[in-house]
Amino acid sequence: MTPPITDMRLLGQLFRHPEGDYAKEVGDFIFASNSSMINCTIDCLALQPHQKVLEIGFGNGKHLPYLFNKESSLQYIGVETSSAMITEATEYNNVLVSQKKVHFLEVAADKLPNFDYSFDVCFSVNTLYFLENPLYYYKKIHALLSSQGKVAIGFIDKSTGEKAPFAREGFQFYTAEEVAEILKAAGFEHITKLPFEETLVSAKGKNIQRKYWVIIGDKCINSLISMVSKV
Repeated sequence: MTPPITDMRLLGQLFRHPEGDYAKEVGDFIFASNSSMINCTIDCLALQPHQKVLEIGFGNGKHLPYLFNKESSLQYIGVETSSAMITEATEYNNVLVSQKKVHFLEVAADKLPNFDYSFDVCFSVNTLYFLENPLYYYKKIHALLSSQGKVAIGFIDKSTGEKAPFAREGFQFYTAEEVAEILKAAGFEHITKLPFEETLVSAKGKNIQRKYWVIIGDKCINSLISMVSKV
């Protein structure tokens, strides 16, 4: 796949926050290069009817038909820092928007709003690298989930991500063990680490092996209450 610009430093900045003249092209490139990874993360969610789903960083939202094909009765809220991506996602998913099945919110980086209800599922793909304080952020997600809620994080393995020419600044990559420790410290339990690998084709036609993970954590409030009651 050929990126829309050759300036790798600028490309990395636009991956973090698509904006300006290249926003649409960058959004399409991000989706094309990450769609398998996004769909894989969705496959790991084990979605149930009528669940409330929160997604962090939905980009152009072209994966939402896949999400709703898994379970059509979901109620979805996505938060995104890029107003350009919100525009793209709203236009692409106009039917879901008109049916009030999806809602898109613009948020500041590293910030999450408060809601009047809790979520059953939270998922995010390729946003972890940009968090200034991931432990604080996932503690907030833990608070937003229902008592039996779960979080799923899809991310590129540190060994792969640090080789990317666009990621030399502004990106923080992690190993699976490091992410699992963050979730554990944030209060999640029953943490599952699922490894995956895919082959991408570079702009020069070279095959690139990309290792990535989907890590899932459960909130498990009932087990915490049980532990406290035994003390």
